[in-house]
Amino acid sequence: MSATFEQNAEFLALAAREARDETRRLLSRLEIVIAGLSAKDPAAGLELRRSTVEFLAAAGDGQARRGETYLSVVGRPPSERASEIEPMIVEMLEGEPGGMHVDAVFELLTEMGFEITKGNLSVKLHRMLKAGRLVSTARGFYALSTMERARRQAM
Repeated sequence: MSATFEQNAEFLALAAREARDETRRLLSRLEIVIAGLSAKDPAAGLELRRSTVEFLAAAGDGQARRGETYLSVVGRPPSERASEIEPMIVEMLEGEPGGMHVDAVFELLTEMGFEITKGNLSVKLHRMLKAGRLVSTARGFYALSTMERARRQAM
């Protein structure tokens, strides 16, 4: 049985959407790495960012050619990055099925150059818990909720 033209078009559209979403996830993780490197060595972080943008431009990424990449955290002042803490927390916890302790999350965020107190981080984590994005696996340990994992996979 052969597939119809419409079925093939739907499959290609789905494959393209999944590839685009996976690219965004990978770029988001790369952004975390670059931000962490920039916190320790700003020159090396900037160089890695430039190399990445050059690579994306050479690979045919139109946004990279115009300088509109997803690698937006590096080189911006902390005050402009405050709204990006929650997505960064979600990205960090996504790779940790057992969750992370609040101290580990705090340490990673400060290494990346985010300015947040441990108290404010605890409040943010608790609000994310109340919103259903996180679950508490033990005292002080947080992990992504199954709802949040499903939502991220559906994106």
